[in-house]
Amino acid sequence: MLYAVEDIKKVHLEISSECNAACPKCPRNLCGYPHNDGYEEHSMTLAEAQKIFTPAFLNHLNKITINGNFGDIVMNFDAIPILEYFKQHLGNQALITINTNGGARDRAFWTQLAKLGAVVYFCLDGLEDTHSIYRRNTVYSTVIRNAQTFIAAGGHAIWKMIKFDHNSHQQTQAEQLSIDMGFKQFELIDHQRNVGPVF
Repeated sequence: MLYAVEDIKKVHLEISSECNAACPKCPRNLCGYPHNDGYEEHSMTLAEAQKIFTPAFLNHLNKITINGNFGDIVMNFDAIPILEYFKQHLGNQALITINTNGGARDRAFWTQLAKLGAVVYFCLDGLEDTHSIYRRNTVYSTVIRNAQTFIAAGGHAIWKMIKFDHNSHQQTQAEQLSIDMGFKQFELIDHQRNVGPVF
């Protein structure tokens, strides 16, 4: 069966293959070790986004997911202009969702992101004493500060927590904190990431 371009309603986009973290189970590195065996690092530019995603194409989409499988949006310094371009041409009901470790950028970035109406999943894997065990090179207090800035600016935030043996005892406390902070939702996921070498 052949599909027409007009049939495409959802897009999964990796806006950058660069990341500030070194999560052990990420394909970007070797079990947390800063090793690159030919993995091309690149962040999409506004010009590239405009070339790939024409206004006509964007207009019939109902969802864009900017994920963090290969990198993180916080590493792309054209992120806000790209999102502004998308919002300009997407239909009024279209949704942009973003997955991020939330561990970088300043308050201006998170305020601007909130104003664009994107739903942001902050990947917070526990509390201060456990979060960075897996989310290596990210600082819990920085992620919390960025989430607070985003929420205070009217942003729709979701706390996304990966379940590990080392943080599962904190689920209830983390969920309560998410409510207290104004997160719209708390999401616990189990990706079976407990087993694997870490360098």
